[in-house]
Amino acid sequence: MTRAAPPILLQLQNPDSISSQVACLRALKNELIGHDQRKETYVAAGIISALARVLESRWPGKPTTSESHGSTPRQVTASFQTSDDLDACLQAILIVGSLAQGGPTFLAPIFASEVIPMLLSILSSPDCPQCFCLPILRLLNTIADRLPLQSQDQWPRDTRLADSVFAPETVGVIRRIIAQDYEQPGSQTCIELAAALIGKLCTEEIHKTTLAECGVLDALAVKIASFIVGQGESSSGARGSGRIPPAAPESARLAPILRAVTVIIEQSKWRAEHFLSSPGIVTVFPRHIPGFAPADMRRGPWGGTYFSGSAVPRNSGANPVDSLLPSVPMTNAKSPSSLANFPPLGNSAPQLILSPPPFSLTDTSSPEEEENSIVPWLLCIIRSEAGMARLMAARLVTVLFRLGLAKKHRVSMFSYLLVPILIRMLDKDFRVPDEPGANYDGLITPTQRLKEEAPAVLANLVMDDQELQKHAVDGNALKRLSQLLKETYNPVSESARPMWYSEGDAPVRDPETLSGDRRLGPPGYSPTLCHVMRYRESILKALAALVPFKDEYRKLVCENGVVPYIIDSLKPRPSDAPVDAVSAPKNTAADGNPTPTLLAACGAARMLTRSVSVLRTSLIDAGVAQPLFTLIKHPDLEVQIAATSAICNLALDFSPMKEAIISGDIIPILCEHAHSSYTKLRIESLWALKHVVYNTPNDTKMKVIEALGPAWIRQVISQDPVSALARRGLEEETDHTTGIAMGRANSAGEQIDILNPMEDSSESAEQFEMSDAMPPSKMSLDKFLPDARRRHKLVLHGNLEQSTQSRQDDIAVQEQTFDLLRNIICGAGAAEMIDFLFEKIGQDGLLDALADNLRPRTIQLPHRRESSSGALHVPHEILIAASAVIIHIAAGTTRHRQLLIGHGDLLRSLAGYFNHSNREVRVSCVWVIINLIYEDDPSDREACRERASRLKALGITDRLNSLQEDSDLDIKERTKTAIHLLSQLSAP
Repeated sequence: MTRAAPPILLQLQNPDSISSQVACLRALKNELIGHDQRKETYVAAGIISALARVLESRWPGKPTTSESHGSTPRQVTASFQTSDDLDACLQAILIVGSLAQGGPTFLAPIFASEVIPMLLSILSSPDCPQCFCLPILRLLNTIADRLPLQSQDQWPRDTRLADSVFAPETVGVIRRIIAQDYEQPGSQTCIELAAALIGKLCTEEIHKTTLAECGVLDALAVKIASFIVGQGESSSGARGSGRIPPAAPESARLAPILRAVTVIIEQSKWRAEHFLSSPGIVTVFPRHIPGFAPADMRRGPWGGTYFSGSAVPRNSGANPVDSLLPSVPMTNAKSPSSLANFPPLGNSAPQLILSPPPFSLTDTSSPEEEENSIVPWLLCIIRSEAGMARLMAARLVTVLFRLGLAKKHRVSMFSYLLVPILIRMLDKDFRVPDEPGANYDGLITPTQRLKEEAPAVLANLVMDDQELQKHAVDGNALKRLSQLLKETYNPVSESARPMWYSEGDAPVRDPETLSGDRRLGPPGYSPTLCHVMRYRESILKALAALVPFKDEYRKLVCENGVVPYIIDSLKPRPSDAPVDAVSAPKNTAADGNPTPTLLAACGAARMLTRSVSVLRTSLIDAGVAQPLFTLIKHPDLEVQIAATSAICNLALDFSPMKEAIISGDIIPILCEHAHSSYTKLRIESLWALKHVVYNTPNDTKMKVIEALGPAWIRQVISQDPVSALARRGLEEETDHTTGIAMGRANSAGEQIDILNPMEDSSESAEQFEMSDAMPPSKMSLDKFLPDARRRHKLVLHGNLEQSTQSRQDDIAVQEQTFDLLRNIICGAGAAEMIDFLFEKIGQDGLLDALADNLRPRTIQLPHRRESSSGALHVPHEILIAASAVIIHIAAGTTRHRQLLIGHGDLLRSLAGYFNHSNREVRVSCVWVIINLIYEDDPSDREACRERASRLKALGITDRLNSLQEDSDLDIKERTKTAIHLLSQLSAP
């Protein structure tokens, strides 16, 4: 081969006629298929730019600007003048697809050209032929499958394809493809390819939001509804209404639809609720409303209605789909031994659960949110389907459960129906049945694809739930996962061989010599090695999710001999690694790991470091500290955060590695990260520093203060994010109540008051109404797509979610800073450190900041007929952290106590929290009083009397008396001590 441009390429660039150009394109396609060496030669010669010119010259027109929210273009493009024009474009698309099949090395020139924007422009056209739609979608999926794994400098995180596909001006075509009827010719494959593209590319929050707001999520919901209708499991009321979507054909694949829905709604309750409330889902699974007979209703003299004393609903509130599921025992994490034998034998069977408990007018327990029938339907799919459809159903139902959209009693069903299935997928002999079209990319087998994803689904399911963790461990999950992690370090056998080049014929990669569309990129990992890395990442996630609470589980991981492999997974791929990764796929610890695997390994290491015994033995023997010390300087921000989070546990007082953190150069790095503009990194760094300074010599504490900067500390503890964010919320008109709660989200992720706007009941009742003006056979699928009201509600909730997270992060930074100061001024030499803080931060500055954080806040409420203001409740996290600093200052010298007593606002503000709902706030208030009036020695008695007198003048005695009958025993005992001390000081 020579470096000169091949003759066929010259002929393509200067064709005699359109027919000759088509002939050249066909010949070129046949020459390139399966021959990577020729592909490299043609790319260096400019084949990609030539193909882009073919598409631009032969495509008859370009669509105009799309409507808002990614709708399809208004202008109708011209049709092809000749069939040769159409054939030329089609052959060019196929050749680009063939180039992309070559792997990551060919993606760089493709991205550098105008090919992808041109293809998306063609696909977005209303006149795009079906013969173009299919190959373009295949091409986009091919590129998505071959995107290199993120790994330090060589392969940074690449979202260029996702940014293009999910851009507002092009995302409308994705919705249009998914929304088309299955019965249209070729539509089934296009629908599945479009859904698969979402599942592979949609990782960024902005893309997920765009897909939800632009109607793609609603279109996917219609497709799921079609499968429900096809299986005959929709509600009887829906089947009789004539409004249901058409049934999906038997050959249609459910897995890509479920995957697309899952990736969009993950980590967002609002998007999940938007999916569950979409017209497609609500049509097949209407909301269940307990009905009452007309005789049960009474009309009162005031004109209102009420239930009679004997009112009983006509139905029990049971979910009809639950009848398709088997009965499982009600389990209790505290007493699981009673369920050792299942199914139960004899007459001593435990309580079984088949459906939700019946409706009761006398039930005073806190009501759960109504559960959509799609939850039990997904469980039915898990039991009846196989392969990826089963796994994706498990993934979706797990996401809904984690977002609080499945009832609590589902834990029992997950324990007995879902956990065993996921553990079975970890077996070596597990195989996925052959399914036509189940593997579009062909890089790895469907069985490999399922195995690399199953551990991550198990991890998400058992996370934060001890009952599910116990069932997984009892099912031998830890032993299986440990063995699988070891096997991911087995040498990888590759069929690929490095290509031979004659002297001087190697592909040119010098960025100075070629333009971007002629420059080959790094080859990346081979497909097999990519699978191994993803598999390793998924296994590490599962191990981390199974061991956060039980020390016996962490010890079991160590007994399985897997700790050294976790440490090896913390090592990144070297920046100076050979460019040709395919030529030497060793798969050893020295070869390192891509960024996603590093993140999962940091999570596993963090969970193991929670155990004192494991930290002092297995982890220190395996050398866990050094890889983490390296990763906090990693160029990727997420890796820095994950490594810092693990180092937090290494810095604990009992850790043998704390001295290594202090003696090394880790403290300056942590202080530098505490100044980061990324809030998560600031929080984790401050958390680690908080542990570092506890019980350490004063010179180390002083170095931390100097490195952080006294001015920076003063700024953090003096800020007031509560009022600022409350005003922002009011400006968005999200709430009009007089009491504005500023606490964190509850366990279900719900926000209250300002962060949870009241929903108009009339809107709730009307938003799912669907007219039936046309016969069901002619109903358009647009009937099931979003209206402006639902889209506006989704946008509003999304903005609230972001504001809430931002506020919580700001509160966490301030809380950790106060905790850091608390640990600095406690222990031996505390008085010296209090004086040091007063000197550096400023005596008045520190005390004023503490007083300001305790001070009650009000905010003027807008849009009121009369002037009014609302109370802002200071987050209890800030109250606890600030009062802890006061407690330790009060434990200092007499002079320090006098400064607290002498401050005008500090104790006056604190007095308002003695009856706070949070017990830690109440007990902190009592501790402040005890430390202020505690007599260190006889010389301090007169000063103690003076302080006691001042406290009485502030009404502290009455506050303490109100706590003598507190429900918390610790508070009652501390209160007795405080009252006793005050009584002694009042005695003559």
